[in-house]
Amino acid sequence: MSHFKQLIWLSIFVLLVSPCMLQAKVTATIDRTDIGAGETFVLNIRVEEDTAEQPDLSLIPQEFTIVSQSQYHHSQFINGKRATVQGWQIKLKTLKSGELTIPSITVGKFATQPIKLNIRDSSDQLNLNGESKVIFLEAEVDTNEAYVQQQVIFTVKLYRAVNTHYASLSEPQADNAIVEKLGDDTQFEKYINNRRYHVTQRRYALFPQQSGETEISAVNFTADVTDNSRRNRSSFLSATRPISITTKPINLSVKPKPTNVSEPWLPATDVVLTDKWSPNTQELKVGEPVTWTILLNVQGLSESQLPEIEIPRVAGLQWYYDSPQKERQINDDGVVGQRIEKLAVIPSKEGIVTIPEVKLSWWDTKSDSEKTAVLSARTFKVLPAASTTQTAGISPLPQIESLTSSNDPALQSQLQKWQLAAAALLALWLVTLFAYWRKPVSSKPAQKNQLASPPPQKANDVFKLLLTAAKQGNNAKIEQLLIEWVNLNGFTQYHSIGSLAKVIDDSSLKAKLEHLESMRYSATNSATNISLVKSDFEHILSALSVQQNNAASQAIPPLYPR
Repeated sequence: MSHFKQLIWLSIFVLLVSPCMLQAKVTATIDRTDIGAGETFVLNIRVEEDTAEQPDLSLIPQEFTIVSQSQYHHSQFINGKRATVQGWQIKLKTLKSGELTIPSITVGKFATQPIKLNIRDSSDQLNLNGESKVIFLEAEVDTNEAYVQQQVIFTVKLYRAVNTHYASLSEPQADNAIVEKLGDDTQFEKYINNRRYHVTQRRYALFPQQSGETEISAVNFTADVTDNSRRNRSSFLSATRPISITTKPINLSVKPKPTNVSEPWLPATDVVLTDKWSPNTQELKVGEPVTWTILLNVQGLSESQLPEIEIPRVAGLQWYYDSPQKERQINDDGVVGQRIEKLAVIPSKEGIVTIPEVKLSWWDTKSDSEKTAVLSARTFKVLPAASTTQTAGISPLPQIESLTSSNDPALQSQLQKWQLAAAALLALWLVTLFAYWRKPVSSKPAQKNQLASPPPQKANDVFKLLLTAAKQGNNAKIEQLLIEWVNLNGFTQYHSIGSLAKVIDDSSLKAKLEHLESMRYSATNSATNISLVKSDFEHILSALSVQQNNAASQAIPPLYPR
């Protein structure tokens, strides 16, 4: 029983001492204690044992940023025993000031002691070697009050009167806002109090996404600078030291969009709608497409914020949209978003057509009022489709001077001879015609029946190619071969899919043809299968025949008009 009690006390002692023993195997130190907000310092973790474990850096609080890290390892023999030291150097920084703590960091079965830090406030300027303000920062916004989704320009300027090494400038951040850098940095020189500064200017566009108060974070500049006060006495070289300066945070008040405002919501400083027609003409032709390009330019919004341009439908015009192009430009006032819409416009009937005004409402952030961008109305004269065959001009026959009115005897005698010859020829023609009428009817088909025979072999060959293209889903080939096949079957007045679709009564087939025509003007849907089959093509030919017969019957006047 006494032995059992001793074993229990020994176990308790081991449990109490083990953490201390484990902690004694690993240590954590920092390279300096005078640390300002934004300045870097090194956390050194050292393990007096060879281990494959790595320190758990996820335990470091979010207030600290890990700038870099490295690892070292060395061994030596002391009194015949091998001693191993392994360690990690983690460079950290924080923008917060006050008392902060680096908690216990575990390395496998070992753990470090926590480290308490007192981080002093950082300034937006640096005094060095007895001189004030050798490096300083400036940060500003073009407005402290903005609407939700309105552009806010944030500008930071870095002034340097001394050389720096390993310089770094952090990015601004803001909750519930999109932050985008505007172009490249601008470099220039400026004299202040007879001191020359090298200035780096960087601009950002902020687009707040939620109304309320938001804070634009401080921007931090870190670098190494030469410090003559730290010159090594045994060397002529001056020592460098890390420095850090930080701007003050900026508060931004974000207003919600006004009530009863038109949609879409476009807070901007300028909105312009322009268009272009190619070819630039006031006359269109039925079935012939023209390109209508509409350009939307918005100062103060990115291209991703621009809406689709709504265009009213116009009777007698069909248009097919291409994929919109979205672009952006950067100028002194920030972002210029661009949206380019291209349409293929095809007139379907002749006459006068007017495309009404295209309007887009937007909110002018300068005047704090709603405005409307307008694209002027445009009127076109639509001409009938161009005919494929030109009727040759028939010049009038030359007038023949009357012979009978002449009183010349010789001419009268010559005329009598011609009259006798013409009478003889007429008699001969009548005899020949009488003989032809009495000739038995031949068993060969008449010429009329020959004209009604099936289409020539070329039409059949084209039809086979058409069926192959339909199976492959080659829309461009289907359109080309279908028009060619229809023309070879005698319907030469049809030159577009749209003209064929007008004749078709079957709504399903009509929709297929209209979809096929739209493929020509859509780059994104060119591979869509229209699913046309043999029976569809035969139905088209049948419908064309009915249309032609109806037109012919209406064109023949009655034999005995009343």
